[in-house]
Amino acid sequence: MAATAPAGGRSANGQLRDALTRCAAGEEDAVEPSLLERSDSVGMLAQAAAALTDRMEERLEQVSAQASQEAEACARRGMAESICRSALPQVLPDIPSRANFEVDGWIEQGTGQDSRFYDYFFIDPGLLCIVLGQTPGGGVAEALYMVVAQTTIRSRLRQGRSLEETMADVNAQLYDLGNQYCLNALVATLGTADGRFTYVNAGQQQPLLMRNEDRYEWLDAPVYAPLGMNQNVSYRSMELRFKQGDRIFLHTAGLAALEDRDGTAYGDHQLRADLNISRSKNFSGEELLQFVSDQALAYCEDSSSNAGFALLTLLFCKGDKELAHCDVPARPEYASEVACFLKKQFEDNGIDKRHYAREAVVVDEVFALCCRCAEPDTHVMVECGVAPDAQMVNIRVTAVLGGVDPMEAGDVGSAANAVQFIRSNADYITFKPGTERDTITIVCFLS
Repeated sequence: MAATAPAGGRSANGQLRDALTRCAAGEEDAVEPSLLERSDSVGMLAQAAAALTDRMEERLEQVSAQASQEAEACARRGMAESICRSALPQVLPDIPSRANFEVDGWIEQGTGQDSRFYDYFFIDPGLLCIVLGQTPGGGVAEALYMVVAQTTIRSRLRQGRSLEETMADVNAQLYDLGNQYCLNALVATLGTADGRFTYVNAGQQQPLLMRNEDRYEWLDAPVYAPLGMNQNVSYRSMELRFKQGDRIFLHTAGLAALEDRDGTAYGDHQLRADLNISRSKNFSGEELLQFVSDQALAYCEDSSSNAGFALLTLLFCKGDKELAHCDVPARPEYASEVACFLKKQFEDNGIDKRHYAREAVVVDEVFALCCRCAEPDTHVMVECGVAPDAQMVNIRVTAVLGGVDPMEAGDVGSAANAVQFIRSNADYITFKPGTERDTITIVCFLS
């Protein structure tokens, strides 16, 4: 039986049809209360339409909230990635020691589940620092925490702190910020003249080392707690001596954790093999990192599981001719042996005598000061590195000085005159105490 129209108005069917139209348009209060109160079929349809409208509105609210959350999460990820990019190093200054090494880094963003960076910078003209770091969590707070850690590492090393002291200082500062975060980091220094590579591994992956273009092998060295995780950690450095053609490869956990269809990790099965394949391809550092990244992502069965990773490679490319050392007892009568060593080193590198006379006197005065301060029956080692363009020499004098800087101890008489001469004629000079031996570094630019 057709619904009749109320006096002076539309029929119930017409009202219901209008209500459905308003429901489809998403209008609020689309169904009139008079229709909902009816007990006939029109009322049932009106109630069903009202229920459908409520469900649609609820679903729209959920979709809107989800879209808002995804937009906010995307914005946060973008901000965190921007902070991480700002932590990447700038171009190194073009100084003579830059020719002694090649350093390159790589970031594979992936799903951005961690904040990661690589860094390299000069501490002094003859000492390079490299850092590979990662903070679990890819949010803004983790990225800022990472940048604080990076800045602190740079600051402490440039203040003359040793690597071990730097790691202890950074660990204490990060722990005070709150131990809900931590930084997995490998921090290393390279003496660009002598190839001395010193590093501390705080929660990072073990590096791989290739000796003289031979094969990559894993380094077996202690891995300490990540920075900021525990309050009291005693960090100890490891030391290698790089020769011409040696290359070290650093990577974060995201690379090693990539799995194939059988669940076998790339780092356990394939990483070293791929690096050794790369040896025959004569890759530059950047090409090597691109190759490893491509191989790792091809190995991974599910690309969505790629959380991202950071890579860094360092090649020592200084020839042996430019680097030499002599080791003599810490007694003044051995100064002539040091002078003969320096003369031969300068002549072997084609440096005219009139250009190195000043440097020879500087080293002689430093040697004399070290003999005054050195512990009895110990030796002094003098290392001389010459830049490939023969425009700079980097000299390191290592001795058992008990942590005493002879440049500070020599404040009276002839010692004071020697200190003044050294400071006036060396372009750069630093003293770094060590756990066993102390080191004076002298950099001179040849005119």
